[in-house]
Order: sequence, then structure tokens, then C-alpha cells
Amino acid sequence: MKTTSKQGLIALNIALLAVLAAVSLVPTVDAQVSSNDKYVAVAGTLSGLSSGVVFIVSENNRAVLATTWDHNKKRIVIMAARSIANDAASITRQ
Repeated sequence: MKTTSKQGLIALNIALLAVLAAVSLVPTVDAQVSSNDKYVAVAGTLSGLSSGVVFIVSENNRAVLATTWDHNKKRIVIMAARSIANDAASITRQ
């Protein structure tokens, strides 16, 4: 094997080792998710709406959201939000 080939392989191995060390030693960031959050999502349909609807209920916030996908803007749209706690309180007052 020629010395230039050996030197090239050695340089390549050193470069790959440096990349591996850089990737391994960079600190990672964990997502800030609490294990206490509880959500329930239910898919459904509404008359007059061509795309489906996803109802999301948060047990901790005691709220419900109705969301759908806007095909034109290519994003999720929140159609409605309600506080389950406020609705329950209004029922008991009547």
C-alpha cells in the first residue's frame, strides 16, 4: 500500500473519530413534558364539514377543544374551545 493511501485513510479515520466525539459529547435537551398531563383525543365528523374533527379533552385543564385540518393553509385550526369546569359549575347553579 502506498504511503499516500495510508496517510489518507489515517486522516479520514481521525476526521470520523472527531465527528463521532463531537456528536457524542454534545449535551442533549429533553422535552419539558410533565407526566401528570392527561389528554384524550377522539376523531369525529360534523355535518357541513368536509374534513374530520378531532376533539381533545385535557383532564388537568378541564377543557375540550375541537380541531380540524385546513387544507388550504395546511395547518391545524382550533374551531372551538370550552371549559368543562365552567360548564359543570353553571349546571349546578341552575
